[in-house]
Amino acid sequence: MRTVQCRPLGRRVSALGFGCAKLGSKLSEAHARRMLEAAFERGVVWYDVGPRDGDGEAAAILGRFAAARRSEIVIAARIGRPWPKPTPFRRLASALKRGVFSVIPELQGATARFAARGEPLRPEGIESGAAETLRRLRTDYVDVLLLENPAPQECADPALLEALARVVSSGAARSLGVAGAPEAIEAARASGLFSVLQVRSDPFQPALARVRAALPAREDEFLVLTGPLGAACERLSRLLVGDGGRLASLASQLAYGPFFMPEEILLDYAFGDNPAGVVVAVTSQLAHLDRNCARAARAPRADTVEFVDKTVLTSQAALAMAPRRG
Repeated sequence: MRTVQCRPLGRRVSALGFGCAKLGSKLSEAHARRMLEAAFERGVVWYDVGPRDGDGEAAAILGRFAAARRSEIVIAARIGRPWPKPTPFRRLASALKRGVFSVIPELQGATARFAARGEPLRPEGIESGAAETLRRLRTDYVDVLLLENPAPQECADPALLEALARVVSSGAARSLGVAGAPEAIEAARASGLFSVLQVRSDPFQPALARVRAALPAREDEFLVLTGPLGAACERLSRLLVGDGGRLASLASQLAYGPFFMPEEILLDYAFGDNPAGVVVAVTSQLAHLDRNCARAARAPRADTVEFVDKTVLTSQAALAMAPRRG
């Protein structure tokens, strides 16, 4: 596993992070524990978890896994909106959703977007949210506490910033970060309080480019990219097979085979776009984990970034401007 230096934590971490979004909802606890153990055995030490991951069950599963190896791993915990309360009904609903998502996977993205809506962030909820995070994780600190999906004005709210600073001074968090849209990250960077910036990786919506262009990077900043698949994978798949497979043929010259070509290109793109940071991937199958770890072990591919930026995106723009027939 390739490692990178995380200056906010003063240690090296795995270039690949394990996203816990499916633990407890799509994955049973037994399956989730097997995946966590397999990731750790392959050198993954960065684990990303949020209050709504696994319908609120993921943090507890991660905490039970992390208990015996707390000093060896990094827990990046997202907080913000209130924690969902674990109830027998919620557990039953999670089991039913696992079955529905296996048949209609497109529903998962829509459900996640709906669940992300909530009340505005409030200062009084920051410290209670951090305390609940530690309780569910069964730990007395998290390595990174990330403000999840804040509005830009929330990232500049003095009361919210003071509450976050108190969490750090209490020892409950070793560093602070923000995970969200580019405009929120820009506002957070201006405060100088956040050292970890987490943004979605999607070459068709280059949020990272906006973040980099907005303000000069500080020496202690650390970038984390998440979700290099999803809608971007579907779009890239269509582009690769379109125009007689011209782009797929060009990709094959970069040693991308016909199987999993979009997934591998996007993951390599994320590593190449963030060579000194972490790329968090949500993985539910051992074969996928092995493939991700193999790509994370390689040197970041600048040629893949160039191929996507200069060839794929150019084709995407040309396709968008082409007149429709009929």
